[in-house]
Amino acid sequence: VVGQSKERPSHGSDGDWEALEVEPPGPGSVVEAVFGVDDLVVWRTALGEVCVMEARCPHQWSHLAQEGSVDGEELVCLAHFWRFTTSGEGWKANMGGRRDRKGDIDVHPCREVDGRIWVRRTA
Repeated sequence: VVGQSKERPSHGSDGDWEALEVEPPGPGSVVEAVFGVDDLVVWRTALGEVCVMEARCPHQWSHLAQEGSVDGEELVCLAHFWRFTTSGEGWKANMGGRRDRKGDIDVHPCREVDGRIWVRRTA
């Protein structure tokens, strides 16, 4: 599964990894997390992929831990129904069902190891 590894993250060429102080979410769940000074959400898709991203929707700054819901493989902001993939791409379906690109959201590299969520510190 993308974003997950059986290897314990370490310091090295791919950056410094830090464990989040959060209980890993179950499938279809969203939890709030703090990473340094960043407010984040940790969510798990219906198929089990873990994703860590910025907590605020880029549209009108709604907090996705309170106003977000997992729909299959996307996190949906319930304020205006923007949808985000695990890669951070933002979309919205119009009334006819066409998906239009919207603002993207920052995603943090993450791994799940030994029941903990690890995030890579990037520059």
